[in-house]
Amino acid sequence: DKRIKKLADYIRQFTFSFEGETEGKQYQLTPESIYYIDSVDGKTFLYDNTQSYLCRQTLSSLETLLKDTTFVRISKNCILNTAYLKCVAPFTNHRMKAELKNGEHLLISRNYIDDLKEKIRS
Repeated sequence: DKRIKKLADYIRQFTFSFEGETEGKQYQLTPESIYYIDSVDGKTFLYDNTQSYLCRQTLSSLETLLKDTTFVRISKNCILNTAYLKCVAPFTNHRMKAELKNGEHLLISRNYIDDLKEKIRS
């Protein structure tokens, strides 16, 4: 049934890891440790509670890999892990602002609000 499929998809995110780099060191990062993924100037960064890591994969390839997990695209350059979403609030120009459990804020583009709502509801 639908609930079992959702549970299986959630468990699937524990079967792989990301390779991240910071200060010349390589790290294996699990998806559940990542708060969000951001792309800036053609480079992709993974963010955990305290640090950022350069990732060699593109945002688009990560989005495909993270399909059916707790991650959802919230803007052209950002993917959010909804497990760390504290709350959302309206923002200017029909956008929303997401507050994460670590106190950081991210903007949700109006084109992705419905995707976020669907992910939260499911």
